[in-house]
Amino acid sequence: MVTTILKKDGLDIENSVAIVCGPPIMMKFVTFKLLDLGFKDSQVYLSMEKNMSCGIGKCGHCRIGPYYACKDGPVFTYDRIKGLPNIWD
Repeated sequence: MVTTILKKDGLDIENSVAIVCGPPIMMKFVTFKLLDLGFKDSQVYLSMEKNMSCGIGKCGHCRIGPYYACKDGPVFTYDRIKGLPNIWD
């Protein structure tokens, strides 16, 4: 599992960002591990790929709270979406 290979050793966390993509369940646990290592919410970038049927924010398939992955993303910082329901679905 990717969370077992994430270590703080050698990381300059203050001058780093983390970019996470993959299955939602993996992204969830990697994000929590990065936060445990000391990354700030604003340093964690998530690729929130969703079914983007229309690509212009009309159909709602890619909606993440008030955002649409097709036109507002698909990459969001964790601080921008962390309080929204069902972000890991």
